[in-house]
Amino acid sequence: MASKKKLLVIGAGDFQLALVKRAAKMCDVLLAAPVIGKPFEPYIADALYCDVRDFDRILEFARGANCFGKPVDGVITDETDIPVLTVARVAEALGLSGIDPDIARLFTNKALMRQRMEELGLKVLPHKTVSSLEEAVAAFKEIGGTVIIKPLDAQGSRGVKRCDNAQDIVEHFAETARWSTSHQVMIEQRATGREFVVEGLALDYEFKNLCIGDTIYFETVESLSAKERTWPTVADDELRDRVLELNRKIVTGFGLKQGITHSEFVMEGDDIFLIETAARGGGAFISSDLIPSSCGLVSEDLLVRMALGEVQTYDDLRRLRVLDHTEGDDEPALHPLQHCGYLAFYIPMGVVEAVRGVKEVLSLPYVGNTQIENLESYVGADYSKGHSDKTSRFLVTYRADTREELEKRMAYIRSTIQVDVRQPDGTLTGLIWQ
Repeated sequence: MASKKKLLVIGAGDFQLALVKRAAKMCDVLLAAPVIGKPFEPYIADALYCDVRDFDRILEFARGANCFGKPVDGVITDETDIPVLTVARVAEALGLSGIDPDIARLFTNKALMRQRMEELGLKVLPHKTVSSLEEAVAAFKEIGGTVIIKPLDAQGSRGVKRCDNAQDIVEHFAETARWSTSHQVMIEQRATGREFVVEGLALDYEFKNLCIGDTIYFETVESLSAKERTWPTVADDELRDRVLELNRKIVTGFGLKQGITHSEFVMEGDDIFLIETAARGGGAFISSDLIPSSCGLVSEDLLVRMALGEVQTYDDLRRLRVLDHTEGDDEPALHPLQHCGYLAFYIPMGVVEAVRGVKEVLSLPYVGNTQIENLESYVGADYSKGHSDKTSRFLVTYRADTREELEKRMAYIRSTIQVDVRQPDGTLTGLIWQ
């Protein structure tokens, strides 16, 4: 009997668990991450505890310094940016299926993204890359108005801040630079229009858009993070097609050979601008739950088979039927199979006195992956994570057959999950949904 293939997954956050679970049904899984929680343990054959950017240690592990004593057959990550370059470098070093490291850098460095877009003749927002506080203040004054300050290569909105004046730059620069590998920071004009999120797929340099959704942000917290994302977009066909065509030009122009892509766009007036694009599936369970619901592509199956070299072209995709719908389509469908999305909330800082409704929501047949399973364990705790970035959000994914049904289900989830938090001044408050 042939031995199972060995797959190295890099990254072990909440959003990598679905990939690891699926991969474990198809091959022996090795995992590299600084922290690996108990939920991963039943699905992995061996683990390396290290920074996901530690290429030398991960390459040594992948070459055979693991329980099998032989090289892995594939390497992959999903729903996280930071390991993307390491994955590309390991794949190149071992001759495995993957993308060129220079392309990985292009998809993980915001300055390189914008430079390439300018080379392609595509519009970008006014921006500057800076290395010091003095340069940051000068860039703010040159750009004018409100800006967004962001690390060049972080994720999860860590260090991303809105700055309305020079004093805001002074206050936030050090924190933003701390999250950047190079300690460089981008200062970019803030756009104020509607936002879109687009998932796509490249195979053998042939790119197709998969699905397009809408992004709505929290209004009452400092974090620049989405309170909800829903698919498909409610934009009219003309605007939708403009966004999709821009995404196609970007990913094709960047030269991506293979992989799921995640792109975010914002409008200013009638113009559409890229916020960022990534050579991996969208986080917040977008890749694991919402791509399959929206267009029928079984993302985890595809990623595993792609890493192992089994899916390299769209002909391979059709042959292996890495799809979960039964309409007879041979490829992922841009038209929605289902309406779907995620909701997010924050717990305000204070003592958590009660949690209600978790079991009810988890039992709903239309709810997928969530981050509320352990919510009741916070009762009695002095919660202090706050709402400075996306990583302290709690997420619930859901789906429906119609937009009207989706809206009703969103409202029901919001009304059912209840958390009572005692504030330092003695007042009792609930979750932050807006």
